[in-house]
Amino acid sequence: MNSPEAWLTRFFRFVRACIVGSGATLVDFSVLTTCIRVAGIAPTSARIPALLAGASVQFFGNRTYTFRARAGRIGRQAKLFVCAEVVTLALNYGVFHYLATRVHFAPPEVVSFAGTFIVFVTFAYPVRRLVIFKVPSDDVQ
Repeated sequence: MNSPEAWLTRFFRFVRACIVGSGATLVDFSVLTTCIRVAGIAPTSARIPALLAGASVQFFGNRTYTFRARAGRIGRQAKLFVCAEVVTLALNYGVFHYLATRVHFAPPEVVSFAGTFIVFVTFAYPVRRLVIFKVPSDDVQ
């Protein structure tokens, strides 16, 4: 059941998710830094538009590149993504707020990156993989 091809397929899918996530993080980071450093918005408030911008990149990147789920109904995927992303955004915000109020030695951008990665690995990727952009199993005949 666990053939090398299946393992490689999963591995490369995760690598693609990390690439998309990196792009989304770059957008997120850019918006967050601009809001904080240019617009003078408080870090906890600036986190919201940054998360929304990153989420947009995540949806389209995951749909077309990571999971190659273009054959799926975009309306269904978008609804599921929005529902899961509400939870993801809340987790990201909560983890960021928790860390930002306790980790005073690191810049808010670094704290944001750490929190986002924790949420990505423990919640966002599994939900996107297993629910939103579910890829049919190679074992199904």
